[in-house]
Amino acid sequence: MTAEELIYYGLEYKFITLYLTGQMQYNDMIEKLTIAIQQFAKRQLTWFRRMERNGMKIHWIDGELTLDQKVEIIIALLN
Repeated sequence: MTAEELIYYGLEYKFITLYLTGQMQYNDMIEKLTIAIQQFAKRQLTWFRRMERNGMKIHWIDGELTLDQKVEIIIALLN
C-alpha cells in the first residue's frame, strides 16, 4: 500500500503517514491530529443533534459506564 493510499483512509493514517514519510515533525503531527480529531468529533455531535431536532430519538449512553453496564442498556433498548 502506498503512502497516498494510507492518507486516504482517515485522520490517524493521514497524519502518521505524513510523519513517517518525513513530511511532518512529530510535535506537529500530534498537534494537528489532536485538532483534527476534535473537529471531527464536533461535526459528529452536530450531526446527531440535528437528527434529534428532526425527531430522531438518540439514546445517549454514558461513556464512563462499564462495558457490562453499556451492554445491559443496549439490550434493554433493543427489547
